[in-house]
Amino acid sequence: MSLPLTLDQREFSCRAGPREELVGEIIQKISASLSILGSVYIVADVVRKLRNGKKTDPYQRIILGLSIFDILFSFILFLGTWITPEETGWLMAVGNTSSCTVQGFFHILGWVGEIVSFYFF
Repeated sequence: MSLPLTLDQREFSCRAGPREELVGEIIQKISASLSILGSVYIVADVVRKLRNGKKTDPYQRIILGLSIFDILFSFILFLGTWITPEETGWLMAVGNTSSCTVQGFFHILGWVGEIVSFYFF
């Protein structure tokens, strides 16, 4: 097993260099965290209304469905390159092929779930 590469030794195929990749990762993790917090607040608000016996309109149920899938999708975005295969050379990539497959599955599930929630809720 070889030693981990430093930032200067890696090849960066997605961004211009190590600094841009690090900034991109930080922005992605911050925005995903804020999205998760906002969606959790919405889910808690609608669930509280349902538990108190208050009626919810279709708009609130649509937003509830969107928020549930947004939590899932944002969590996968938060994990970002952490679960990307290490062989890719991406910054902070420590995953393997299986973790990448799981990430892809939940990424697609999050998108499809948000689209389908418009129809069913």
